[in-house]
Parts: sequence; structure tokens; C-alpha cells
Amino acid sequence: MGEVHNQFAGNATYVVQAGEIIGDIVFPAVTDSALDTAARGLAGIVHAQWRDEAVARGLAGAGKLPVQWVADWSVADHRENVGSGPAGGLAELTEAFREMPEQRLAIIGGPGSGKTSLAILLALELLRDRAADQPVPVILLASSWNPVKEHFDVWLGRRIKEEYLGQGEDLSRDRIRELVRDRRILPVLDGLDEMPEFLLEEALAKLNRALGDGSPVILTCRAAEYAEAITDKSVLGGAAVIRAQPVDTQTAAGYLRRTSQPRQLDRWEPVLSELTTNPDGPVAKAFASPLMLWLARTVYSSKANDPTALLDRKRFPAALAIDRHLLDALVPAVFPAGPRSPDQPRPIRDWGPLRAQRWLAFLAAHVTRLHSREIKWWRLSRANPVPLVEVPALVASYFVLVQVMDLLIGWYPTPNAFQSFEIVLGSDVALKTALAGGVVISLLRLWKSELPRRPRLKGRLVGMITTLAIVLGLVPFLPSGADILFLGVGVTAILILGFSAPMQSAQVLGPRALLRGEQACTALTAALVSPAVGATVAWLLPTSGWAAASGIWVIGGLASAVVVVVLSPWCQWLLAKAVLAGMGRLPWSVLTFLEDAHRAGVLRRVGGVYQFRHSHLQARLASAWTGKDAAQVAGRYEADELRIHSRGGTGFKLQVVVVLLPVMAVVFIVQSGSSLTDIQAWLSMGALLGGPMLVVWGLLRLLSRKIELHLTSEVIEATVGRRTLTFPWDEVAEVAVRKFEPPFGKSDEFMLHVRPAPEAELAAWVRVNSAGWIAMYHLPTDGSVPAQLEQALVRFAGERWKPFK
Repeated sequence: MGEVHNQFAGNATYVVQAGEIIGDIVFPAVTDSALDTAARGLAGIVHAQWRDEAVARGLAGAGKLPVQWVADWSVADHRENVGSGPAGGLAELTEAFREMPEQRLAIIGGPGSGKTSLAILLALELLRDRAADQPVPVILLASSWNPVKEHFDVWLGRRIKEEYLGQGEDLSRDRIRELVRDRRILPVLDGLDEMPEFLLEEALAKLNRALGDGSPVILTCRAAEYAEAITDKSVLGGAAVIRAQPVDTQTAAGYLRRTSQPRQLDRWEPVLSELTTNPDGPVAKAFASPLMLWLARTVYSSKANDPTALLDRKRFPAALAIDRHLLDALVPAVFPAGPRSPDQPRPIRDWGPLRAQRWLAFLAAHVTRLHSREIKWWRLSRANPVPLVEVPALVASYFVLVQVMDLLIGWYPTPNAFQSFEIVLGSDVALKTALAGGVVISLLRLWKSELPRRPRLKGRLVGMITTLAIVLGLVPFLPSGADILFLGVGVTAILILGFSAPMQSAQVLGPRALLRGEQACTALTAALVSPAVGATVAWLLPTSGWAAASGIWVIGGLASAVVVVVLSPWCQWLLAKAVLAGMGRLPWSVLTFLEDAHRAGVLRRVGGVYQFRHSHLQARLASAWTGKDAAQVAGRYEADELRIHSRGGTGFKLQVVVVLLPVMAVVFIVQSGSSLTDIQAWLSMGALLGGPMLVVWGLLRLLSRKIELHLTSEVIEATVGRRTLTFPWDEVAEVAVRKFEPPFGKSDEFMLHVRPAPEAELAAWVRVNSAGWIAMYHLPTDGSVPAQLEQALVRFAGERWKPFK
């Protein structure tokens, strides 16, 4: 017999190599463990989620930009601890990562260099050919981790539970904890630089400690922040560090040519020619960033926008000007005005570019103020000025509910007046008991979890019955009066907590499904608490007949249901939406608008929340909103533009309302013969005047108009409400501060005015005063001009600007 040679390549459960086989070979059945099943289920969910996100981000097919990466040993561990340095494109990096001894990688680069995109694509490649024993890549935002207060494993397990609990096969709490414990998770930490500086240094140290056994990890961070963080702390042990290379002109030109419509390619030819022939020009420098390339592709995908405008050296003397222009032009480009084609599938609604820009700017400022990147509908109740309205709204709701209860009691049939009195007393006790229970639940929700809830009955019934039995057993030992409060609050808490659970499976369901879950949970708990609290009070409170007991059960129960609904996150969401929409900061259909913004490419969806497509875009929009503070505007727009905001038409009226209503309350209290120290009198007056105050305030805010003044080297532009008045500087004769001349009467208000040149053409709606001036922007009462605005007028208006004396 000759030599026998066996060779095998690939993946297999069993490999049998033999020269000669005699008899049977028996293969025992292979069954996956519960942990293997959970890992496989999690891998499938993560892959499906980020595959769709990659398509939405334009990272699939022709939209995949071949960014090149090189190893940066200046901020990496020793070469002998890392192995060969990875470099190249996605395919080379994926192969190099699999061959690393500890499979640790830090992706660094400047803003918009494609760090997150590479992390997504790398995770998808690792998931595509993942073997059963390999860890599952899970992409998470690093900014939600506080390494000082929470161990990395605890945070990792908590975040996976919040995003994926119950979604995969056998993906339970215990399985997730075991996956983290047994290092079956490859954490992909995106945006480490979004942590505060001292936390970033601590995070790297805690990662080294938590993953000291050689566990894999991938993280993204801006290069400057990463280099600063490792100055005093140790580098990420065993990790290779790769840095993004600028996109070269040939690659950028090929990307734009490949992703443009074939019939519109001629529109890009002048830009492509400038890009390849002038590598040191502003266009080439701007397009060295993958983010700017994507923005240019998106903004100029419509025929209405001409990319050759980028070649105007007067408007865009430097790459920074192009960057700002593309960021500012994104929202108007993807939210065009006018009707949509009837054949377009799921067209984006006609929100209007100016309103869409304003709403997104508010959202950007809101999440930035909360030091977050996630737009959560249930946290909009924290947006200013919603917290200021919540307390008056709750007080007004309480007194309105009391009045409705009085009406119901008057209609409820009873044999005598005494039983009607018993219903009044019992219903009031039920209302206050439900309020106490609702407050306790609200505090527990703030302490434990603020996530939206969903109804949950499975596996909780036995525990709830046991807890209720314990509570009922304690009632006979309590003094009279305390037993009602104890049992009422206990029953309320047990029913609400027992039949609801935080909805942590947001990764598949999405924001609207979260809202539906919260609505269903609110309806279920109201339906359960209502009869329970009413029956508890009717049982424990002595009554003289069935009419009184049934009245307490019905009316007290209805009042309890209203309390449950009013104190629910769903009602807080409705109040926040009403207040913010009434002020023009958001549309009435908030979730519909966010869905359109996601489809337009401005937002990305991560489970039950939305995020801005890029932190640069969020920062730019947030700066535009906070631009109403001129001091903040200066640092952002000093070079080539100034944009400031205000809201006019209601300031004095609001002051009158704020001052006049408390004065009226004092007058009414004195006239009624009550003491000014009588709390009950003030509460009654609050119920009487609180509602009208909210109505008047809301109407005045609705009638107010947002005013924006925009100055560039080319134009002065004022936007009042939905109308925009634009004057090129060559059509402006003078700019000055003058007293505002209203259509009727007189005014002591100062405004910035423009006197148009004789050749300027004015729209029919533009009002010119008797001296030929047009009011553009409200100024302080003394006529002073903010320093930043004056500097911009001197720079852009030149001799046309006539300072106020």
C-alpha cells in the first residue's frame, strides 16, 4: 500500500480522516447548549438590525466608500503584544482582526472620518462568517457608560438587556448575563470621545481591568481625545490602533461618479474636474472627509441643487465654508417644499424646509443639553419649558377632576342626603389614595427605570397574589384610617408594578411600538386600579347602605383611573407634545416627523430611539438653535455669517398675564372674606385662574412668531414665521436702528431697519413705513445693538450701516 495523505479545509463539526475504514462509524447527535442557542439568536438579530442600518446609511453596494486605514503605533501597545499592524480597506482589516492574538482594535480619526461606518461594516463582516464558538459583535454607544459608578460587565449586560431582551431564541436575562460572563460578546463601543475627559481616561483603565483576560473589544474615538486620554493612563492593552486616511481625490471623484444618476453625471463634471486637477483646493480638502462626500452626494442628488455652486470661490474660499454649507443644506435638500409625485412610494410629507430645520435644531439642542445623542419621545417632557407647565397642569387637572366628581355625585341616585355625603367623603378618600399610590409609583419609576412599559402577565400572577395576601393580612393590625391608605396604596403599587414591565426589546419594535406598549399598559393598569381602589375604600369605609358603597366604588374608581392616566408617561408625553407643538418647537405629529427624518437620512434609528446621523450634524443644528444667544453665535458664525433668533409679538402681553393674574387672585380672596394665609382659598383660586392662565399663555405662544436674522457677505435676510424677506446687499441703501412704526398708533420699540435701494423689487406683503424703511429685527428696549450683530453689520454692510446714536 502506498502513502495515505489526508487534507481538510473549512468548518465542520466532525472530521474523520482514515486510510482504511472497517465497520461502522457512529456519530452522536450534536445538540447546542442553551448558551449557544442564545448566542446564535443574538447574532441573527444584531446582523439583521445593522445590515438594514448600513443600507440606510448608504454603506452598501455602490455607496460603500473605500476609506483606507493605517496602523498608528504612536498611541498603541507594544508591537509584540499586538502582532502585525492592520492596514488597508475593509477586507484587509477584517482578516487582520481575526488573526490578532487578543482581537482588540481602536479605530481613531478626525470628525467625519468614517469611524462609526467602519465599526458597523466590520461587525457585519464578523457576523457574516461567525463560527459557533466565536463572540457576537454588539454595537453600543459608549457615552451611556459611567466607569466610575458601574463595572463594565454590569453596564454591558444592562445595555444588552435593554436592547435585545426576549428577542432571540432563549435570550433571557440569565442567558445574557452568562453571555457576558463567559466572554461570548464582542463589545463594539462607538463614540468613546463623547465621554467627559476624566471619564474617558477612567474608561480605558477600567476596560484594561475588566477585559484583562484577553477578551476582545472594538472601540471608536476621535484621535485627539484618544491621544490625550492615554497620556496619563495606560493604552488599551493588546489593542491595535488604526487611523483613517484622508480620501484622495481620485477615490472621491470615483465615489461621486459611481453614486450619481447616470443621466445627471454632466452636472458633476465641473466639480469632478476641479477635484482631480486641483488637489489643494477647497473642494478637494472638503471632500477628503467621508462625511462631506456623503453630504454632497445627498444634498445634490436633486436637480434643484446644482453642485457647481461649490466652485464659487467668493462664497466658499476655504474647505470650512463648504463643510458648513453642506451641513446647513442637508435638511432643506431632503425636506423640499411642494407636492410629491403620486407614484412615489411612501413620500416624505411636505413639512417645509424651514420648519423641518427649526424642529430638528430644537431636538439637537435638547439632546445636547441632556449630554446625549438619543432622541427619546418619553424624555421630551424634560425639554424646556415643559417642566414649568407640568405642575400648573397637574393642579388644574386635580381641581377639574374634583368638579367633575361633584357633578357625578349630584347625578348618582341615593335614598337620602346622608348617603350622598358618604359618597362625597368616600370618593375623596379614593382620589387621594390613588394620588398617593401614583406618586409612589412615579418615584419608583424614576429610581428604577424610566423606559416605556408594556403589559406583562406571564410569570407574575403567583407573586402578585402572594404579595396581595400579605398586604391583606396586615390590614387588621392597622389603626382605622391608616388601613385604607395602606391597602389602597399597596393595591395600586402591586397592580401597576405587577402587570407592567419596562419595554427593553426596543431594538426590533421601534419608537412607535414603544408608545403603543405604554398606551396599552396605561389602559390596563387604569382598568385594574379603578375597581380595586374603589372597592377597597368602599369595603373599609363604614357606610349606611349599598347606594353609598356602590357610589364610592363607581365614582372613586373612575377618579382613580383618571389619576393613573394623568400620572402615566403617556400623559406626560401628550402634555410635552402639546406644549412644544403649541410653541412651534415641534410638529403635532412628532413621531411621524421623526420617521420621515429617518427615511430622509437625517436621523438613524437604533431600536426605540433616534439619533442624528452624525455628531457634526447634531452640533451644527444645536448651534443654530442656541444661536438666539448672540454670545454663542459669535463663535460659530463669526467667519462668514451670523444667524440670530428671537420671538416677537408677545413679550409684553406675557408679562401682563404673569403680573395681572396673581393680583386678581389676591383681590378675589380678600373680597370673599378669606385670609391670605388660607391655603384652601389659594388652592381654590388656583383652580379658578390656573386653567384660564394656561389657555391664555398657550394662545399667546401660538400667536407669537419666531424671528430669525441671517447676515452673510451676500445678503441680509429676515424670517418672520413662515415668510422670509431677503435683500442682496447691492439692493440695500442703508441699514439703521429706528423706532418701529406700527400700522396703527405709536410704539416705543426699537428695531433694525433696512432702506431698500430704488431698484429693489418688493413683494406685495412687505410693509414699508412712511419714511421708506422696512423693519427687520427686534432690538432691546434701549435700541442697543448686540456686539456680535454690530460687528457683522460693519463687516457685511460696510458704509450702508448707520450706527445708532
